[in-house]
Amino acid sequence: MSSSILKKSIKYLKGLNFKKSYLLNMELNLYTYEDLLLFYPKGYKYLHILKNISELSNNNLNNNLVQILGKITQVEEINYKNKKGKMLIAYLEDTTGVIELVWFQKNNFTKNITRNIPVIVYGVVKYFQEKIQIIHPNIKEFHLSRMNYSIFPIYPIPKNLKKKGINNFFMIDLLQNLIEELKNDINEFFFHSFLKKKLMSRKKALIQIHFPESLNSLLQAQHSLKFEELFLLKLFLLCKKKETNSNPFTRIGHYFHNFYKYFIPFTLTVEQKKVFKEIWNDLKKPIQMNRLLQGEVGSGKTIIAMLSMLVALDNGFQSCLMAPTEVLAIQHYYSISKMFTKIGIKIALLTSSISDSKRKSIYHGILTGKISIVIGTHSLIQEKVQFQNLGLAIIDEEQRFGVEQRDKIWKKDDKTPHILIMTATPIPRTLAKIIYHDLNISIIKELPSGRKPIKTIHYWNNNRDQAFQIIKNQILRGRQIYVIYPTINTSIKYKNLMKGYQEIRDKFKDFKNEIGILHGEMNFQEKNIQINRFLRGKTKILIATTVIEVGVNVPNASVILIENADFFGLSQLHQLRGRVGRGIHQSYCILITDYKISKESFLRIKKMCETNKGLEIAKEDLKLRGCGDLIGTQQSGKNCFRIINLIKDYKLIKEVFPIANVFFKKHPNFLNETKNIFFEYYKKK
Repeated sequence: MSSSILKKSIKYLKGLNFKKSYLLNMELNLYTYEDLLLFYPKGYKYLHILKNISELSNNNLNNNLVQILGKITQVEEINYKNKKGKMLIAYLEDTTGVIELVWFQKNNFTKNITRNIPVIVYGVVKYFQEKIQIIHPNIKEFHLSRMNYSIFPIYPIPKNLKKKGINNFFMIDLLQNLIEELKNDINEFFFHSFLKKKLMSRKKALIQIHFPESLNSLLQAQHSLKFEELFLLKLFLLCKKKETNSNPFTRIGHYFHNFYKYFIPFTLTVEQKKVFKEIWNDLKKPIQMNRLLQGEVGSGKTIIAMLSMLVALDNGFQSCLMAPTEVLAIQHYYSISKMFTKIGIKIALLTSSISDSKRKSIYHGILTGKISIVIGTHSLIQEKVQFQNLGLAIIDEEQRFGVEQRDKIWKKDDKTPHILIMTATPIPRTLAKIIYHDLNISIIKELPSGRKPIKTIHYWNNNRDQAFQIIKNQILRGRQIYVIYPTINTSIKYKNLMKGYQEIRDKFKDFKNEIGILHGEMNFQEKNIQINRFLRGKTKILIATTVIEVGVNVPNASVILIENADFFGLSQLHQLRGRVGRGIHQSYCILITDYKISKESFLRIKKMCETNKGLEIAKEDLKLRGCGDLIGTQQSGKNCFRIINLIKDYKLIKEVFPIANVFFKKHPNFLNETKNIFFEYYKKK
């Protein structure tokens, strides 16, 4: 495409004034001709193109979208809603009949209606009291030159823009004007001549995606534009990977062999051995390892992380493990230091609760290399933390960190450290990176022997007594219970923890002295007292917020009840469920919601009841929340691509990426030749 005209501001486009141009800038991020051209429809409707009004006389077209030609002969206002409102009715006629065009709000529309000239009317047909009506139709002056196809594009336009006159018909007009102006300025991308596969030309594909002549043309256009987008994505990821170097770990030495032979607390499973081999193969290379270790809660991810740390140490490098909460960081520190101090490895804990004097000593030890392994929270990403030679960074429970927070730990050394991410449920952005081959994955499928699958049950609010009966039965068997609330004390819509605490005390009066409370506004000492009481079995019911989502390991806990479960995302619900099912006893996850929940919330609850598998949960979360930004920092939300659907287009991904790999090997310096085109394309994302 001719870059000069495509960079032209949309404010110069026919049919667009300054005010609406500004709205498109701010609300839809559309600034240039190219932005608008690549603003693809979100879907399509079949448009019934009628030759005359008499074709509307049968009920077959009720609720269908139609296009019809006629003349407006009369316009009148009538009162409705007990004379408090006015309704505008225009009569559309041709030689075969007449229908009513109805608007329930005038909005000065009478000024725009010209009588007795040919107009095209678009809208949905309704049959009301033996009359044929089109409610809130769109009217255009008839032009023979206009595109006149039966597949009607539907654009993703927010409601607030529609109220300001930027509706679907307005966008269609705008795009027709744009394509008319650009028809001689759309060129192919640089890689098209390399492809053996025949794609629709870019010019034709961009026209057909907006105004398809047929279903077949639309499918071909979608395929070609998806192919193009995936091809460019893969090249971008390959370029990025080429530039990311790390120190290779070339040997396994004394620390690893000594620990593995004498101090490892249990024999590794076949799955764990396979996963460690995959990680070791990555660590040997001078290219940065970027690997996700996925496994259910209690599957043995931490021991794999420890073995990886020992490999780093055997090669003269430091390691760090970043946990999302102080509770989890302390748990990791005690369990890892207990084993590693036996072989003379110096480990430090760095959290916000560490005193200033001790913190300075830890900073010095990290900088001089005296401390080999650092375990901590967000404190690790502070600028004062400087490593002598960080070789491996491990991120535990990545869904609790932002992308920028994770990136900071990667930039602690001149050479990028190898990265190992551990989680039970990858965030949508991470799962997307796995599917797009920008992140490798190792999976521990086995659970420790003796574990039973957690039973997940959904109760409506009015059936909550059934849930309380399960809790009572479990307490009488000696088990312990979590009850989770979305907020502490500040919610109108949702139940809060303080009210819930009183309700639980009233329901379980026999155990009211064995009910604890835990939330994020408590200080570290108060939290520790509550957690330790629960660990020792002194507390039977722990009422908490999501502060217990990670880092609390109580094998005797067999029930987690989550109030207002529709408030939480899928990954968070699965993480909360992972607080139980850690022992040999049958465990339950109880989800309570009101009847009035959204469709998306109901789908989340349904998926939780259907599966205990973290990857299945993550895939569903990806469908519901979107993939976020693979190139930027958004972890979930709106799809970062224009036309790709991560799940539906997986087969196409497998087809396109190998072709892009071959292209990259044959043209490793292509970026120098096409830098502007290449990066301008991704700048839009």
